[in-house]
Amino acid sequence: MSARRLLPLLCLTLSLGAVSAAGATPQGPNGRIAFALNDGSGGAELYSVNADGTALRRLTWSPQVEQAPSWSPDGTRIAYEGGSHIWVMNADGSSQTELTSGTQDMDPAWSPDGTRIAFARPSSNGWNVFVMSADGSGLRRLSDVSGNDPAWSPDGRRLAYVGPDGIGVVGIDGSDPHRISALGAYAAGPSWSPDGTRIVFSRNNAAGFPGELFVANADGSGEQQLTSDGYANAHPSWSPDGTQIVFQRTATPPFGSTLWAIGTDGGGLRQISSSGGATGPDWGSSQVVPEPSPPGAPIIEIYSPDPNMLYLPTSQTPAFYRCLSYVTFVVTCDGDVPVGALLDLSQAGAHTFSVRAVDAQGRTATSTVTYNVVDIVPPEIDIRTPSDRATYDLGAPVTVDYSCSDPKGTGVQVCAGDLPVGAPIDTSHTGTYAFHVFAVDNSRNISQKTSTYTVVDRRPPTIQITSPGNGASYTLGQAVSAAYWCASSPSAHLVSCLGPVANGGSVDTSTVGTKTFTVNAVDDQGKTATATLSYSVVYAFSGFDSPVGAGGSLGSAKAGDSVPLKFSLRGNQGLGAVTQTTWQASSCTDWSALGSPATAQAKLSYSASTDRYSDLVTTDASWKGTCRTISVWLNDGTRHSVRVQFTK
Repeated sequence: MSARRLLPLLCLTLSLGAVSAAGATPQGPNGRIAFALNDGSGGAELYSVNADGTALRRLTWSPQVEQAPSWSPDGTRIAYEGGSHIWVMNADGSSQTELTSGTQDMDPAWSPDGTRIAFARPSSNGWNVFVMSADGSGLRRLSDVSGNDPAWSPDGRRLAYVGPDGIGVVGIDGSDPHRISALGAYAAGPSWSPDGTRIVFSRNNAAGFPGELFVANADGSGEQQLTSDGYANAHPSWSPDGTQIVFQRTATPPFGSTLWAIGTDGGGLRQISSSGGATGPDWGSSQVVPEPSPPGAPIIEIYSPDPNMLYLPTSQTPAFYRCLSYVTFVVTCDGDVPVGALLDLSQAGAHTFSVRAVDAQGRTATSTVTYNVVDIVPPEIDIRTPSDRATYDLGAPVTVDYSCSDPKGTGVQVCAGDLPVGAPIDTSHTGTYAFHVFAVDNSRNISQKTSTYTVVDRRPPTIQITSPGNGASYTLGQAVSAAYWCASSPSAHLVSCLGPVANGGSVDTSTVGTKTFTVNAVDDQGKTATATLSYSVVYAFSGFDSPVGAGGSLGSAKAGDSVPLKFSLRGNQGLGAVTQTTWQASSCTDWSALGSPATAQAKLSYSASTDRYSDLVTTDASWKGTCRTISVWLNDGTRHSVRVQFTK
């Protein structure tokens, strides 16, 4: 319900609750908030303000009361109540158009698709909700349900409204009207969350004025109290991004309300505007600060800067302007800089200078001129690669990188070098070279820059090892001759090329295991290189003797009898040469492993007369008719296996 009806209907207000909220919240970013501001003499005008309380703009100047603003979804227009009729206007207050001519039309709410406007109008059974096209045509009563203060759901299929027993929801075709607020103190001012899942509203306090804000799910479940500070809180409107709620708040209802915002979880309470008498806020998505042109607005005359003059960046030019009014006196006359202060001429190009004036009746005016600063400074060049006096290795990958800029100028028109940015620089030859870049700005100022760099050969020596072979395997005591060579770059001389033995010397094969062979090279410029490879030394194992066959298999073994494994390692290498013996159950078809290997019980001995090791391995009588693989593991890292088939 609107503020201008407050005094005639005070008793009704005390019993029925708060004045109405704006309605549907337009989808989009958080923009400006439209609201009505009472002037203290029974009138009210419409204003809009940024969400942080800045850029307050008055939108209407009329002898009638304007209130209950509702943003269009695209943020370009505002529907409102003026003189008991529904009006629409542009966001800056221009093009005000009357849509209805009822005796007491109020509470307009724009549909989410921007094609329709819902509002409340009295009828024979009290207040009813009506819907019309955005141009005022196609007027129809939604239903005979008593209600006012409609609010569209974001999907446009339902309307929330204030009924005699609380907040109700009805289909846009008038179907299924039902109450969704819990029973209790009188509820009013519904506003849907942008995702359509919740509705915020206010409830009256014990004095009959709007008291606290509540939030409920769209089906009426989960109602929760949002505020609890004892103030008169009313007219909630959800922010377009769904994170905040704007509302009016006062400690002295029904007067003196100001705009506040709160998080949807009840936290982050903050004041937006301190202007007393602010009512009916509606949070829109428009972020454009309007510049209304009220009737009889102040006159602004700007003498300096002069749009017909050209200014140099070095000149010292003060601003000069004045503001006049033929109907009242001017309260403020503020330019981008004060009168007499120096203009900003540091940046070349076109600039704007604005002056804003406000008179004693709140009318505002803004005047803007465009002036030009001449560019006399050449552009700047930054050669990052090749950098000046840099040294690069022969054959090194070097990529051209440079840029041109015209700070506080008119911008770069041409920026070119010997090679384009990203191209490779030729470093295939030693020597000293120059790289050039030139630039031209849009004012035809020219600059050039040169970077000198040197290409040097700083390659380290190279090493080639041919023997021992990398990853090669040799037998214990095998004669292997070392073979390697070193070479320096053309600009240096080799000083040393040293390995563990001289080139042609004997490679170490005196013990088994993995070994490394390293060669180091040094040239006369102090550059060094190292090459390392690995090889392995193993026993000269030549296979198992009888009864093991040549293919490494033993057929018709008797389970429970020990299996003798005889082999030579070319000399007594000690009993530690065998690290373990294992059994592995295997398939008699393809000898694939069955299960995991197990340590075998074996007795190892060595006979010097035959130069043979004997590994007597115990078997189990339960192995009849099975196949197993027996493996002998040597400390040179090798493994040697025999396939054993037991008779049934």
